[in-house]
Amino acid sequence: MLLFEMVTACGLTPPTAPATASSPGPSRHEAVATSEPPAESARLAVPDDPCRVLTTSIRSRIGMGQGTKDRLDPACKWRNDPGDVPPFRFRDLGIVYDAGFTELTFSLKEAKESFAIKRRNDYRQPSLFGGAPSVRGTIKQVGTTKAGKHFDEGYYVYFVYKVGEARRGEGKAVLRKGNVVITISVSGADVPGRRMRDSRPISNATAQAMIDIVAARAVAAVR
Repeated sequence: MLLFEMVTACGLTPPTAPATASSPGPSRHEAVATSEPPAESARLAVPDDPCRVLTTSIRSRIGMGQGTKDRLDPACKWRNDPGDVPPFRFRDLGIVYDAGFTELTFSLKEAKESFAIKRRNDYRQPSLFGGAPSVRGTIKQVGTTKAGKHFDEGYYVYFVYKVGEARRGEGKAVLRKGNVVITISVSGADVPGRRMRDSRPISNATAQAMIDIVAARAVAAVR
């Protein structure tokens, strides 16, 4: 029951859960205009600058500053200000749009294959620094964004990993919209003092709540 509640909090159902007759009601998060999933032959484009996807109001709701993107990293990343004195609160958000190479974008078949590979790998071990995820499941709805209406398929995993002395929790939602695979990840930890080994990973619920807020904008940016 606890797993079911944690999963459905972000619109997820466990892999073995039967389909329900009705869809969950709208999220409490703000609605954002989104487009229908594409037809089989459609080729969608990713945003030119993923760091401009999130509005100021959305970034304010999740406590994030301006997004930054390294030239060699496909992800745009947003971070909060943890402050100068304990307790520290670390939050990181990343959004990646994967549609193949600029000269040769994914076909629908290739995008489906890429999505399936990512899901298989993430269900086993989503991080080199941690083990198998403690939560995983199929996304039916995330925030106000629904499978079959705004995106084609999706999955979610939550896991805890350790880098050095620091332990962090991470939630990752991977959505496929036509020929584009979108990955939204939230990670972080709370550190009560100055010792990183005392860090407390963010919970699955915290990660899901942040993903709920940004998902509609992230999906709508693919056109």
